[in-house]
Parts: sequence; structure tokens; C-alpha cells
Amino acid sequence: MIRILVADDYLPFRQVLKDFLETANPRLKVVLQASNGRDALNLLEKNPVDVALIDIRMPIMDGLELCRRIRKVLGQDIGIITYTGLNSPRLAAQALQTGADLHFVKPFELYALKGAVLKLGESRKASPVAAAVSAG
Repeated sequence: MIRILVADDYLPFRQVLKDFLETANPRLKVVLQASNGRDALNLLEKNPVDVALIDIRMPIMDGLELCRRIRKVLGQDIGIITYTGLNSPRLAAQALQTGADLHFVKPFELYALKGAVLKLGESRKASPVAAAVSAG
């Protein structure tokens, strides 16, 4: 199973992502949801996930700061996909510089997102750190 966090301040969009991903592939499971970056980080410090889907524009702590903190606190163990409705090359570059593995601009193709989540999730599960934690 690939465990997923969805951090987005818009509940209906979180629900769309959860319903789509879990229906599209039974190996995908949204195990955590947060409406802001601070809550997402608190959840991640206590609950392991393989992939985080992060909206850039959220209250309290935005997605860019969340990416920075995930990389600082949790390293590379989590695959990070950011997204936003703003088609800004500068914002996309910032997301990648702060630690995102991939960045999507809404509206994006849900099947493309599913493929990216599967690929990132599998790469994190295959990492030596993840294997050592699983074996321990």
C-alpha cells in the first residue's frame, strides 16, 4: 500500500483526490488529510506516509514552507507533489527548489497525478531507509 497525505485548505478538492486515487488503484490509500501546512507537518511527524500531495496556497503555513520543513525534518523519505491553480514558472521553480519532486498546475489530469503518485510511492518504498525501517 502507498500511504498518502493530502494537504489542501479546500475540503471538496481533498475529497475528490481521495476518492479518485483510492478508486483508481487499490494500492493507493489517503491516510492523512490537513487543511493547512502546520497541521500537515504535525500529522507527518507522528504518522508515516510515502507521498504528500500539497497545495501551494494554504493558510497558516503555505505549501512551500511545508515542503522546506518536510525536507528538513523528514529528509527524502517522503515523495512530494505540489500543485496550484497559478500557472507561474517562478512558483513551479520555487516548489522544486524547496523540496518538491514534482509540481502540477490545476486543472491537471487526475490519471497523470495517479501515475506520479504510484511512481514516487514505489521509489520511496524501495529506498534502503524505508526497507530498514520496515525490517526493524
